Amino acid sequence: MPEGLRSLKETEKRWYARLVQGLTGGADVVRVAIRRFFSWGRARFVIALIPQSEKPARRFEISRFSFIAIGIALVLFVGLAVFSLSAYGATALRAASLDAQLTKARQNIDQMRESTENLLSETAKFQEKLGQVVDIAQSKGKPDVQQNTSDTLKTAGLADLISGQLSDDPVSRDVLRLNGIAGALDKSLPALDDIANVLASQKDVMTEVPNIWPVKGDLGHITMYFGQNENPFATGQWYLHTGIDISTNRVGDSILATADGKVIDIHYDASLGNSVTIQHSHGFTTRYGHLRSFAVKKGQRVSQGDVIGYLGNTGKTTGPHLHYEVYLGTSLIDPLRFLSIRKEYHE
Repeated sequence: MPEGLRSLKETEKRWYARLVQGLTGGADVVRVAIRRFFSWGRARFVIALIPQSEKPARRFEISRFSFIAIGIALVLFVGLAVFSLSAYGATALRAASLDAQLTKARQNIDQMRESTENLLSETAKFQEKLGQVVDIAQSKGKPDVQQNTSDTLKTAGLADLISGQLSDDPVSRDVLRLNGIAGALDKSLPALDDIANVLASQKDVMTEVPNIWPVKGDLGHITMYFGQNENPFATGQWYLHTGIDISTNRVGDSILATADGKVIDIHYDASLGNSVTIQHSHGFTTRYGHLRSFAVKKGQRVSQGDVIGYLGNTGKTTGPHLHYEVYLGTSLIDPLRFLSIRKEYHE
C-alpha cells in the first residue's frame, strides 16, 4: 500500500475514534444530567401547617415536580380567570351599549309611528281639500265634502290605512301605511295637473283683459274718475270724462300695457298729446294719453306689463298725469271695473 494512502487511513481511523469517543461522552453527560434532573425533581420537601391552638401540626410531603405542576396549574387558572373576567366585562359593556341603542331605536320607532299617524291624517285632509279644489276649478259647483272625502280615501286606499286593519305586525302596518300615503300622493298628481291647466287657462284670459294698474310699481292716484266731471278748463261746466286720470306728481314714470295686444296707433293729439292705442282680444281697446315719450312702435305686439311709454304733460293738461281709456267694441267702459276684477282675482 502506498505510504500516502496508509497515512490517510490512519488519520481517518483516529478521527472516527475521536468522534465515537465524543458521542459516547456526550451521551454519558446527557444521561447524567437527566438522572440528576429527575433526582432533583423527585426530591421531596415538607410543608408544615402549625395551628395556633394546641392541635398537632400537619405535615405534607410534596416533590418538586408536583409543586411545579401545581404552580403551573395555578398560573393557568388565574390567567384563565382574568381573561374570562375581562371578556365578561367587555361583553357586559357591549350588552349595555346595545341595550341603550335598542331603547333609542324603540323611541325612534315610536316617534316615527306618531309621525306616520300625523302624516296619514294630513294626507287625508289634503286629499279632501284637493278634491274640493278640483271640483271648483272644473266648475262643478260646491263639492259634497262628505262624499268627496269618502271617494278620495277609497281611491287613494286611505280608508283601510286609517282603520289600521292591515297587519298584526306594527312595523309591517306602518310600512303599508307609508306606501299607501305615497300612492295617495302619486294619485294626486293628475288632479294637480288639471288644476294647473285650469289656472293656466284663467291666467291666459286675465292677461287678455285690461286689468292691471297702468303705472309701473302701482304708483299714482286717481285725480279724475270716469263719467260726469266738472271741466277743469271751464268753471261751472260739466262734461263726460272718457277715462280716468292718474297722477304721480312727476314726469317720467313708466306706463304699462294693461293687457296683451297690438299697438294700432301712435300719434300726437292736441287734446291727448302723445297717445298710444292698443288693441286686445275679446274686443277690448285701451288708450294712453299725455305721454312724455313712446317706448313702442305701431304694429308692435306687447304683453301685459310691458312698458309702452312714460308719464308726461303733453297736450291739454293741468299738470303731469296719465289719461287712461278702455273700450269694449265702440263703447267706452269705466277702467275701474276691470281693475276691481284683477283685485278679486289676486285675493
